[in-house]
Formats: sequence, structure tokens, C-alpha cells
Amino acid sequence: MNHTSMRSVPRARASDPVTSHLAAAAADKFASTHKGRILDAIHAIELDGRNASPERIAERTGLTVVQIDRRLPEMERKGLVRVVRMWHGSPVTMNGFRVWEAI
Repeated sequence: MNHTSMRSVPRARASDPVTSHLAAAAADKFASTHKGRILDAIHAIELDGRNASPERIAERTGLTVVQIDRRLPEMERKGLVRVVRMWHGSPVTMNGFRVWEAI
């Protein structure tokens, strides 16, 4: 295992241009900041008694829904958040987006 990068999912493909690889390297630096902002937003939304959809998270963080949608599965794998599910197991959705909660 290569310990220089703890990333489990590559952010650029081998066939991508050099600029994509440079952007991917920079994304690693910003990803943790995005994750912190997203987690803070989820906590705040939950305190307001509302569902934390990517749209609502975007309102609180200033991040785009695309940025948020990329971070949430990474955060789920780390055990920070999970998808809210109905009693029968289906994910709760809001405007076509899954709803998330902090763990």
C-alpha cells in the first residue's frame, strides 16, 4: 500500500491531461475543507429540524451541489455521514437528492 496518498478513489484517470492531474492534486488539499464545511452545515440543518439535502447544504456552505455530491460518499465511507432511510430501507429524497445525516 502506498502511504503517500491515503485516497482510495483516484480523482484523475491515467488518460487525463496533465491539467486534470494538477487539479486532482489540488482537490486533495481542498477536499478536507469542503468536508468540514459540509459536516458543519449538516449539523446546523439538523439543529433547525430540517432535512440535509445537498441543496440545503449548498445554501449554508456556498459550495455547489456538484462539490457536495462528490464529498458526501467520501464522508460516508469514513463514517461521518449516512443517507437517511425510510423504515423499509429506501433512501429519503428531496427534489431528487438523497437526504443525509451526521453520524
